[in-house]
Formats: sequence, structure tokens, C-alpha cells
Amino acid sequence: MKRRLFSQRYDALDRISETDLGDGLTDNVTLEVKRRLADVMLDFCEPLRVKSSRYDNTTYETDALSLAIEDLNDTIGYNLFSLGYMTYSYDEAAVLTNVFTPHLFDIIELQYDELSDDVENGKEGFRKEINRVFQEHDCPWLFTDGRLVKVDAKQFELDLKLKAIERMQELRDANPLYQGAYDELRKAVDFLGRGDYAEAVINAGKSYESVLKVICGPGAETESANGLIKRLLESDKLSLPESLKPEAFQNSVLLSFPIIRNKVAAHGSGATECEISAPMANLAVNLACALDTYLIQEATDIE
Repeated sequence: MKRRLFSQRYDALDRISETDLGDGLTDNVTLEVKRRLADVMLDFCEPLRVKSSRYDNTTYETDALSLAIEDLNDTIGYNLFSLGYMTYSYDEAAVLTNVFTPHLFDIIELQYDELSDDVENGKEGFRKEINRVFQEHDCPWLFTDGRLVKVDAKQFELDLKLKAIERMQELRDANPLYQGAYDELRKAVDFLGRGDYAEAVINAGKSYESVLKVICGPGAETESANGLIKRLLESDKLSLPESLKPEAFQNSVLLSFPIIRNKVAAHGSGATECEISAPMANLAVNLACALDTYLIQEATDIE
């Protein structure tokens, strides 16, 4: 089963008002940003040979971008556009730039799916270049694991979330034990961007606990956050300065997120005990990102 496109996940098409051509979600993606995104998409037109039909072995030559556009056209049920029908006089980047932004994001995600695993010219290189555009324009979007998710527009917070998720992705690729923590943190950022603050806090908490469990090792699977933090401090895996007592670090820093999570969201259920504000949810996700990054650096010696 195909995954849901960006525009479907964020209900982008339902956000368009009669008096405003914007969708209210991607309005901060300017034409300049879209032009640069289009340039990246064209730079990663990896040649492909695909079967014409599942019923025979006939193949035809295409590329990752053209195939992504075909996939989008098939999904939405009409021919949005096709680069294949253009003459050389057309500015392909200009055509992509003028595509409705949620559909442009759809194409980016679909193109990622079609790219190979080549480090420079495949998925990873494409992801890095797309994120470079967003970062250089202070744009509150993050491309991770083939999905575009919205993050806070403030550059410091964007960098914090980006660094945490990318570090987690690197670890996941090297150690499957971090798969759960990575998925949960990515979901937290995704839910935050969609305004589902309870799920954002819950998944951020799950990610933090998952990182603690991996670092603490066997026997920690059923421990609560408090037990995991106590076990972590007893393991001497953290290089604390002599002037900082472990108990103070535990209560003031390591337990900061569990305190918020336990106060504003039911433990692991998705139900809320009180209404969660956007700033509180954002604080919780930022805390999880910061704590995850700190623990990973301490435990794995990754700078």
C-alpha cells in the first residue's frame, strides 16, 4: 500500500480559502525557495529504466523526477503537468516553481522514493540538498526519511530538531536498536507541525525513554523514565564535572522532560489530562531533542 502524500497527510488541499490562494501551511515557502528546490529536483534526475507494465517485460527510459510526477498524476487522478511533453525552450525549473506548493512537496517525497541509495547522487544527497535550501532560507520545514515535516520557524529550534533527527537517523542506520527512538522523534516533530500537541508530547517522551533504554542496555526494557535515569547515573556513562552532583543533574535536567510529559499527557495513551498549548508542546519536543542529542553524544562519542 502506498504511503499518504504530503498534501494528504496535512490536508493541504482543504486549507485553501476562497479569498486566499495560499493553503495556510506552506505560505512561508517563497518563490525563491521553490525555485531553489526545483533546481535541486532537476539536479537529481537520476536516469531509470522501468517496466511499462507488470504484465510484460517491456521497459522504457525515464528519470526519478519524471516518474515522481507520473506517480502524483496517477494519485490525484488528473494530469497536473509533465516535464516530458516540454520542448527545450521551456524553463523546467520555472514550471516546477509555479506548481502549487503542497503538490511540489508531494513530488519531492515521491522523487526521493524513486532515487537509488547512491550516497552522493541518491536519496541521502537529495535529502541533504533539500534541507540545505530550507536552512539557508530559515524555512520551517525538515526533510527526513523521505517525508517533509513542519518544524518551528525560529532558526535555533529548527537546527535543534534537525540535528537531533539527523543524528538519530545516522545511529539507526548503524544500530537497529535506535529504530524505535528515531521513529518516535520523527513522529513527535510531525505531530507538532500538524497541531496534534498531545501526540507530539507522547511521542517525544517515547523517544527519550527509548534512547535511555538502548544506552542502559539489557534489563532496562520495562523500566520507567525515573528508573532508567537512575540506572544511567549509576552506570557512570555520563562524564559529569566534579562540581555537578548526579542527584542535582537528575532532578534538574534529566527529569525535566518526564515531569512535563506526566503533567500534560496521559502516559502512552494519546488521551490528554489537560489541554496542551502549542508553546508547551514545542517545549516538550525541544527538550526531547536536546536530551536525546546529549545522551547520544555521551554514550557514543559522536560530536
